[in-house]
Amino acid sequence: MYIKKIKLHNFRNYTNQEIELNKNINVIHGDNAQGKTNILEAIFLSSFGKSFRTSKEKELIKFGESELCVETEYQKEDRDGKIKINIASKKQIAVNRSKNKKIK
Repeated sequence: MYIKKIKLHNFRNYTNQEIELNKNINVIHGDNAQGKTNILEAIFLSSFGKSFRTSKEKELIKFGESELCVETEYQKEDRDGKIKINIASKKQIAVNRSKNKKIK
């Protein structure tokens, strides 16, 4: 399985960002405090439904905003899939448009 694309909306320091990933290898580089770890955190959020940096989901929302959305498109063997996580007053998770309470 690999991640094809990740879209971030009001996630940490990103207002709107779309990142297309290569199947083989990806390099994330930049200066300090530019958001490299935030990208990894968004991938972790899509995989496990929680952050590895904080237990307070409100901290994931960009300062001054009220909600966030992380959309992850992936390919697994012979099929494509999509995970969408919205966090506002509560967390909503959808896997292939099917609402779930958590990611398994």
